[in-house]
Amino acid sequence: AAATGAATGARQFRVQARTFATAAAGMAAAASILVSAARRRRLSCSSSSRSRGGHRRTAALTRLAQADAAVEAAPEIETNPPLPILASKTSEGWSMTPPDELRDRLVATQGLLDRSDLAYLGDAVWEYLVLRHQYMQVVRSPFTESPTVRCVRQAKAATHLYLKPDFMTEKEKSVFRWGATSSWVNGSFFEEKMVEQVGIEQYSAAHGLRVLLGWAYLDTRCDDSRLEAMAREMGLFVEVGIEDRLLSKVTSGIFDSKQRPGAQRPRMFFLALAPLGHVVLRLYVSRYFFQRPLRPDEFRARVNLALRAEELELAAGGFMRDDATAEEVQLMTSARSEKDDYAFAFSCLLGHLALTSPLRLHQIIAAFGWARPLPAEYTTA
Repeated sequence: AAATGAATGARQFRVQARTFATAAAGMAAAASILVSAARRRRLSCSSSSRSRGGHRRTAALTRLAQADAAVEAAPEIETNPPLPILASKTSEGWSMTPPDELRDRLVATQGLLDRSDLAYLGDAVWEYLVLRHQYMQVVRSPFTESPTVRCVRQAKAATHLYLKPDFMTEKEKSVFRWGATSSWVNGSFFEEKMVEQVGIEQYSAAHGLRVLLGWAYLDTRCDDSRLEAMAREMGLFVEVGIEDRLLSKVTSGIFDSKQRPGAQRPRMFFLALAPLGHVVLRLYVSRYFFQRPLRPDEFRARVNLALRAEELELAAGGFMRDDATAEEVQLMTSARSEKDDYAFAFSCLLGHLALTSPLRLHQIIAAFGWARPLPAEYTTA
């Protein structure tokens, strides 16, 4: 009985094995059919993609050939063109260093520079206008403004310019708002005492004006005609001696500028020329570094290094030895300090030239590499 049961189980196992084999053969045949279909589809797709790729390559080669032809047909452009000579739109008595046509203005300064850097430059523009204005009066006192007083006056001037109807353009208002918005946040970190003394509103307005002046001084979308108009509105570009005459009128003739020593034969006032020359250097060096943008802290550090007394002393010595005229040597010799150094005298000379001969000033600064050389039209004039 046991043998019979084992034989029956073996027959059933063989039947199941043949069934599984038949099913496996059918699955293999189906798989081979699917593989063949996939191979045919892949071949078909590759042939069509090759045809499409060939069309794309042909179109790309055609466009390249057209671009090469356009480049060959285009006129040659100088990579370093000479400085253009632009017609001045400013008044005869206006002067700013360097002159507008020699300034090499920058494109899109709002995107290129930080607003704190533009404010630093604008503060130098303000200081130059103030010192130049004061030097044109008989009463010359360049040390009358503390930083706090200057900030308050800048805020008042900013409010006047912004609220005057039809004076500022929409772009100028936009730059002013960009410079003023939340500026006290950074100011409270760098100038905490200043913000506490003048208040958030006045500090922000003053900062906006500095940014606007820096933008008007440096950006290609503005020119010195707008800078002159702002200076007139702020009272920093007026007729020479008008404040002396006003003071004489207010005091009923007690203040008479004609009776002051040196009024008939104007003399140089070195204590006023030195800060003016220093701010001239600040404008040139700042503009030079703005053409090679740095981080704000690095920018200020490099400007201060370039304006060190040691650097000015070396520059003054080389200038007097190689390039100075007899009149310039005489001025610097007369203005040298008690320590017999020429850093102070060199600043006096630069301040004097900023008032009397801006082109000569530019020529001297260019000799030190801080500006481009004068064009031939100026040197031969």
